[in-house]
This record gives sequence, C-alpha cells and structure tokens, in this order.
Amino acid sequence: MIGSRLLTGSGYMLKVPAIDLAEVGAGGGSIVWIDGGGSLQAGPQSAGATPGPVCYDLGGTEPTITDANLILGYINPSHLVGGDVKLHADKAHHVFEAHIAKPLGLSLAHAAYGAHQIAASNMIRAIKAVSTERGRDPRGYTLFAFGGNGPIFAAAMAEALQMHHIVVPPSPGLFSSFGLLYADVEHHYSRTLRRLLRRTDPQELNNAWDHMAAEAVAQLQADGFTAAQMRIRRAANMHYQGQTFELTVPVADGPLDAEAMRALEEAFGQEHERTYGHRAGPEEPVELVNIQVVGQGLPDRPRVPEGLRSSQTMMAGGPQSRQAYFGLDIGWLETPVLSRGDLSTPREGPCIIEEYDATCVIPPKAHSRLDAYGNILIDLL
Repeated sequence: MIGSRLLTGSGYMLKVPAIDLAEVGAGGGSIVWIDGGGSLQAGPQSAGATPGPVCYDLGGTEPTITDANLILGYINPSHLVGGDVKLHADKAHHVFEAHIAKPLGLSLAHAAYGAHQIAASNMIRAIKAVSTERGRDPRGYTLFAFGGNGPIFAAAMAEALQMHHIVVPPSPGLFSSFGLLYADVEHHYSRTLRRLLRRTDPQELNNAWDHMAAEAVAQLQADGFTAAQMRIRRAANMHYQGQTFELTVPVADGPLDAEAMRALEEAFGQEHERTYGHRAGPEEPVELVNIQVVGQGLPDRPRVPEGLRSSQTMMAGGPQSRQAYFGLDIGWLETPVLSRGDLSTPREGPCIIEEYDATCVIPPKAHSRLDAYGNILIDLL
C-alpha cells in the first residue's frame, strides 16, 4: 500500500518486482459520509457503477463525490459521455442536503465543496507518497491529470501542493486504456546478488548484467524488434548494511571497473541524501541487493493509430456558461463552458472544458492553452 505507510495490508510481506504505483480510492463513486466524531469523510466505500451515485437515478441512496461535483456546477447533467448518461441534479441536491449539509449545519454548496476538498486531499496523499516522502519536492514538477475525474480535481490539488503547472492529455478518460494497449514493450529482469559493494568483483557484476542483457535481447528479437530498436538499461538496488529498504540507482552502460564501482557507491550516497536528507560517512559499507536490466523495444512509428487521436472540435454554437462554485472566498461564478479546441486561443479562468470522456475545471486567474500535441496546459499563479 504505497499510498499510505499506515495501511500495510495483511499476510506476509514479500519483496518481489512490482510496478511502483501509488493509488488511492477517491473516484466519483466514493461515498461521502460523516464519521462518529462528526467529521466529513469520502470513501473508501464506493457506490460503484451499480447502483452508482444518487444522481444516476439507478437506485443509489448515499451521497458520492459525483453528486458533490454536480452540485458545484463542475459537471454538466446533460453532457456526461456525450449526453448518453443523464444526471438528476435534484436528487443529488436532496441527498446531500439530508445526509451531509443539514447534519453538519452547512449550506449545500459548502458541504459539497468540503466533500470535493476531502477527495482532493486523499489523492494528494498518494502524490506525497511518491514525492515528499521520497525526498522529491513536488513544487519542481508538473502535475499530469488524467482519468474522468482527474482534470476536475487537478487545479485544487496543484494549488495545495504549490505546483504551478498542469498537463491534461487528449482523451484523459481513456488515458489508462491507451496506456495498456499502446505502451512501449518492456521486459524486466532482476537477480539477487547480496554482498558488500566494496568486496564485489566488478567482473562478476559484468557477467551477470551481460547474461540478463542477452536474455532481454533474445526476447526483444522474438518480439520482432531489430537491434536498432532496442534499448537496454541497467540499475542496482542497494542500501547501507543493516537497512531494510533499498534505493534504486541507474548504472551507466559499459563494463564496470574499480573506478566505476566507486562511482556507483557515490551515486547511491547522493540518492540516499536526496531521498532521506542525509548520508552515512565513507566508513559505512554499502550493500548490493539486486541488479536489474530493462529491455525496451522502440517502435519505428507511433503506436497510437491516427484514428484514435483526440478531436479538438470547437463547441457547437459557441461558448456556453453555467454557475460554478469555487469556495467560500470566491463563491459562485458564471463560468464559460468550452471545448478543448476553444483553448487554441489562450484563456484565463474560470472556465470548464467539457469532453466526451472527462471534464476539466480551470479555476479563476489560472491561464490555460493548448500545445502542439493537443494537451491542455494550465498555469497557476
């Protein structure tokens, strides 16, 4: 459970290769509820797709994040998946008023906005798990927002993390599906070689890496890639002797010698300092745990078919607008509703970008535009 060090799951802990992914349950179906202490919570219980949020009118009885976003004006009740799904705003208003706003003594808008903020904070927790908790300052990064709900929350999350730049890719609601179908081919190999780095024979490491690289090349050849389409990357997992967890350090191409081994130990020290804010002295031995090889197949042309590229058609009939809520300090604003193509002319928020598979909320004073690839670029002051 990378998303929270307080949630470790059950059973026995195993060290096995895995995709380094932090995720948290804060989707549109997450149920909004009040705990025993009178605090507002969102999830992890979910209404799912069936019966789904109350506004779907499919039998749901508990308020959800989608209901909150509909109340706030972020979601168009007549436009979800191109209008194929109709949302019932009156039902969302009623259930939020009865279950959340009235028990907490809040206005309906304030209660819905509180639920929206809690969902954002849950997702921020996952971002911190892979940034600040690893010694990376999120202020130096760009937030990449995808999924059907990601672009709705992106600006609030970036502001809380003091991040200034957001990218929303074309077809954000299908981003994960595209990644599954059209990601580049990679084969990962790992071998345990647990020993003190200073006592390790460089030739032993060279032989082990060469053996795994040969496996990767053979597999990529079987996949149909030529030598020019292959990229082999090496890495080492290391820790100070006695530590429980390792850090991964890239290893340069070419054979290792004594000088390269010293450089590898220094690279680990720098990574340890960047991650944890300190490093041990030169007398502290570094222990090698695993060596890794990644064989990547590089396609000779883009893997995503041209027919799947996102449309940037301007909204029919020109820009529209609706009321949207932006917190206690700002309140309700008449907010233009645009299509992605409308951002070919840079615009200042507030505005809402509606697409078939996602909605993007751009807050007041934020600047937005399209780049050459059709990505929405949002800059926060």
